[in-house]
Amino acid sequence: MSNYHSEKWLFKTILGFLLITGGIFFMYYSLTHFYRDNWILYSLICSLGVGIGVFLLSSAAVNRVKSDMIKKQKQRQQSA
Repeated sequence: MSNYHSEKWLFKTILGFLLITGGIFFMYYSLTHFYRDNWILYSLICSLGVGIGVFLLSSAAVNRVKSDMIKKQKQRQQSA
């Protein structure tokens, strides 16, 4: 039976990678197609996407460690 941190880890990892990838692709797209128009808005969108993606990946790493610690603790309790 999986715990709550294991489910959060998987969801946040996938969402984090998607946001970082989307932010980088949007950056390349905006650099090639929107040369002078509203560059501040597009740079803000790119930086928010990449920043939130990095935050979610770091949060997912914490949830992964918590999940592993819970699994080890359950194994120790069962073996004792």
